[in-house]
Amino acid sequence: MYFKKTVKPVKPRTVMTIDMNFDNLTLAVFTLNGRLVKLKRFKTPLRKILTHRIWIERIQKRYNRSWKFIKGIRRAIAKHGEKIKSISWDYAHKIGDLIAEFALKHNSIVILEELNKLRNNAVKNREFNKKLTLWFYYKIQFCVEYEAKEKGLKTIEVNPRGTSTTCPRCGSRLVGNGYRTLECKNCNFAGDRDVVATINLYKEVH
Repeated sequence: MYFKKTVKPVKPRTVMTIDMNFDNLTLAVFTLNGRLVKLKRFKTPLRKILTHRIWIERIQKRYNRSWKFIKGIRRAIAKHGEKIKSISWDYAHKIGDLIAEFALKHNSIVILEELNKLRNNAVKNREFNKKLTLWFYYKIQFCVEYEAKEKGLKTIEVNPRGTSTTCPRCGSRLVGNGYRTLECKNCNFAGDRDVVATINLYKEVH
């Protein structure tokens, strides 16, 4: 039996942008004329997920020739794999629902990063970890989009290229000025890397 739910589209009064990073997810709400009205951060469990992946790699390395044939070792690997899936889906569902509720409260259009163009520098030295991170991001994005559409909210994906390294004031390239703080040598703008990204994501649609 199938059910069809008719959802009345919500007329947007604000724009919500979401920047996803290794340790946190930064959410910003702007008025339609560009004034920042709300900024929130949520920690991600990516470090915990990657810890389980490291345990899998250690087990496989220790028993590099025999792990496939030993039931106990296969069971240990499967257990860590299930933990990865459980942590990621649990977080994705909870954060998706939370963000959609927050967007509905502010009558927001939800702006997300186009993930197939996302480059995650935090894990670029480990190809599998990079894939695992993007897989986790896709789960979050899927849940955010699903929950938003269920509430009648519109979602848009934009190219994130340069959003965390471009000055939102003059368009010059930003340089590091301490932990996650960036500054512009051209116009003296300074700001948090994640906040800069949310501002630039907003500017992509305005």
